[in-house]
Amino acid sequence: MNREGRLSLDMLIGLSIFLTTFIFIAQFLPTVFADVRSEISLAHEAYKVTVLLAETEGAWSNGTHNGTNWEDYPSLWCDDNFTFLPGLVKDKPDYLSYDKIIAFNDATDKCYEKIQEMLGLKTPDREYNFNVSLESLDSRPYNRIPVTDTDDNVVLRAGKPIPSSGYVSRFERYVWVDSVYELAGAYNIGTGGSRNVPDYCKEEGEDVNCNYTYPIRFFGIEVLGKVQEGPPWWLGICLEGSGTPSSCNANPGKIQVGFGSPMKEEWKDTLEVKRYDLTAILNQILKKEGFSNGQTVYIKIGIKNTNATLYQSDTVDYLAGKAVAKLVVYVW
Repeated sequence: MNREGRLSLDMLIGLSIFLTTFIFIAQFLPTVFADVRSEISLAHEAYKVTVLLAETEGAWSNGTHNGTNWEDYPSLWCDDNFTFLPGLVKDKPDYLSYDKIIAFNDATDKCYEKIQEMLGLKTPDREYNFNVSLESLDSRPYNRIPVTDTDDNVVLRAGKPIPSSGYVSRFERYVWVDSVYELAGAYNIGTGGSRNVPDYCKEEGEDVNCNYTYPIRFFGIEVLGKVQEGPPWWLGICLEGSGTPSSCNANPGKIQVGFGSPMKEEWKDTLEVKRYDLTAILNQILKKEGFSNGQTVYIKIGIKNTNATLYQSDTVDYLAGKAVAKLVVYVW
């Protein structure tokens, strides 16, 4: 029997295996943590952009003068001597100015690289692309629902197209906009002159019949005045769940809202030249009647001797007297 040891050979083989494994791990680990660092960095940049846009009014300076109304200088946005931070706030955080939103969209289209730099996304040693949009509360990354204006144009879609692959960070923030009437579709439902009712509504004599979905996002009526001064005027809004109400007459000089036909009155007011925000009233009545999410709501608008505009939206929510949406930022 050979009793001579082979320790040196065994040690060399084991040491070789250990070194090979160690070198492999040493080369592999940095790539793993590089990906993690990249994702963390992108998330930080996306969050930073939402803070700058939703928590600041913005600022501008031309070297001698300064202010926060950067949106009033579109001819200077791309000027090298004009620096500005494109904040969107009107008075307080998360309360956005519609005018600033539109200006930011236009400024990004005109001078993307400058906006990129002002948002801190372009420095000598790094550069990130971005996309900023205003979306419905129901919007999802796989089903984006942009907020539109009275002419059905997308209100905010600023920046580069979002890539379909690679590292992309997304951050969203709930905000409210100063004027819901800039975001809602406007339709003439008055009895004087031609009408342009929504696609899901139709005329029936002087009345207008519409189909909505519960809960109703935004429903407002602006009364513009009488068609003729002599005859009485009124406006009734009747709700139903099984079909369009057969009639919806209100008392002279009144605006009334109720359920069924004849109307089971729930709310009324004197008919005047002003705007009536009826979203909360309609949803309260429907909730009381046991409506469930997604259920069809049949509405008849009975109108007599009245010029009026119907404002409604499928993309912006009207909660507690505010137009609510999501500010969504992508960075890559």
